[in-house]
Amino acid sequence: MVMARPEVHLTNTQEPETISPEHLLRLLEISGRLSSTLRLDELLDLVMHVAIDLTGTEAASILLLDNRTGKMYFAASTNQVITDEIEVPLDNSIAGWVVRNGRYQILSDVQTDDRHFSGIDEELEFVTRSMLAVPLIAHDQVLGALEVINKIDGSTTYSQQDVALMEALASQSAVAIMNARLFSQSDLLAEIMHEVKTPLMAITTASELLVRTDLPEEKHDELIGMIRRESKRLSKMTRDFLDFARLESGRQSIAQNPVDIRMVVSDVVHISNPQASERNIVIETTLDSNLPTVESAPYVIGDSDRLKQVLLNLVSNAVKYNRENGRVYIKTRLETDELQIGVEDTGAGIEPQDIEHLFERFYRIPGSESAEGTGLGLSVAKTIVEQHNGRIVVDSVVGKGTTFTIHLPLSHHKK
Repeated sequence: MVMARPEVHLTNTQEPETISPEHLLRLLEISGRLSSTLRLDELLDLVMHVAIDLTGTEAASILLLDNRTGKMYFAASTNQVITDEIEVPLDNSIAGWVVRNGRYQILSDVQTDDRHFSGIDEELEFVTRSMLAVPLIAHDQVLGALEVINKIDGSTTYSQQDVALMEALASQSAVAIMNARLFSQSDLLAEIMHEVKTPLMAITTASELLVRTDLPEEKHDELIGMIRRESKRLSKMTRDFLDFARLESGRQSIAQNPVDIRMVVSDVVHISNPQASERNIVIETTLDSNLPTVESAPYVIGDSDRLKQVLLNLVSNAVKYNRENGRVYIKTRLETDELQIGVEDTGAGIEPQDIEHLFERFYRIPGSESAEGTGLGLSVAKTIVEQHNGRIVVDSVVGKGTTFTIHLPLSHHKK
């Protein structure tokens, strides 16, 4: 269900100062970069750092409205701990007031303001003192808010010069954000349609052949089998595309609970064994004896189902691209501040020039294009791991095999 967008009022109560020639040149310089940056994550990062530079401030963040739910969330922050799973209420928050009213807010002492969303400060062990927040408005549509936090030049509050700079930057940024979103949607849609075309063509061709009266009887089962396979493939594509789109938009919910890694690995092995047995491939596990559980610190904090999805994808690929009678090894290693989960296969390995493209959406290694799949699995896996503040590393030796290693941070505190 599409939620109504919040009511906004696009007015300001006073005119900000005129921008100095020096700052005007800086804004003109950055304008070209904003308009030519079509990756949303890169664009938001650029906007934040320019805002910090222009206003002489400690931190910055960007909050965006979700068009479908009408809720607001952190889309980017110079504090990397803040993630897009954190929703900020439109009511009783400073950013919410800015979005609803379409006007900037200057606060010299944020802690005394009843609208301050103090939960973020407590989680980050960060003290917000002063703040300037301006709305991101494009074509009379409020997209969210841009905030700069804590002046570092000796001032206790933000000036009207800061307001002028931030409003000018926000105006340029909002248009660029809207363009990046539209580009991402159209680009992804074009790629999806290209990928869907192949199974649809196979289903259509098989269906047309089945109604022909001169078709040999022995071909019926073959064509019905093709329709079933391509229908399953199309169904999987649809699920992967929806999953990927939710992750790309930043609106895929990620739980924040202690994760039982032993249980995750056990479930993955159980699910993957039938696929492996078809090719006489054995899955072996070597688990660190000190693996954390949901009862013992340090914990892996995150989403068990999503991490299981990542590991399933890696193990499935390790089976799919392995040799007959091969081996898949799942190994865990506990370090001081992280948990490592490795998935190693005995397949043909990956050429160095292909490794750098593995996590790109729809990328397939040359020669494997006919293999079932959407080309989105590794891209989705990488995004999920990064949402857990982790990373994936790939090591491969041609002719011997490939190892994917997931690095997940450990926490001593339950959330």
